[in-house]
Amino acid sequence: MPQKIICIDDDPIALLLSKLVISKSKFKSETTTLINGIDALKHFSLLNETNIRNEIKETLLVFLDLNMPIIDGWELLEELSTKNFENIELKIILLTSSIDPIDIEKSKSFKMVIDFHPKPLTVEILNGIVVKLNS
Repeated sequence: MPQKIICIDDDPIALLLSKLVISKSKFKSETTTLINGIDALKHFSLLNETNIRNEIKETLLVFLDLNMPIIDGWELLEELSTKNFENIELKIILLTSSIDPIDIEKSKSFKMVIDFHPKPLTVEILNGIVVKLNS
């Protein structure tokens, strides 16, 4: 089970709600919130460098919104697909207002995306993710 959860969304209320739901769930994880894709790229790069220095590898569970300014979720996924993070593995759940079947299908082209859910994050969604991660 991932020890760190990253929530990436430009909506502070969505981030607050996600953090509250996670804190009340079975996840015993450290939760970090980021407001855009640029911050996420910097965070993942720094974390990977730290893990290399400390000789550890870890899996991160990432909740990612698609519709954000600066770098949207699709652009972030494209960028992450070109990066080689040696000491972090990203398991991404798209948590978005989009219910477009095209978006759902497109998400399947990214190997790091393990699920797609409409906002808001709920305990039921988290329980489903626990089952998926443990299978």
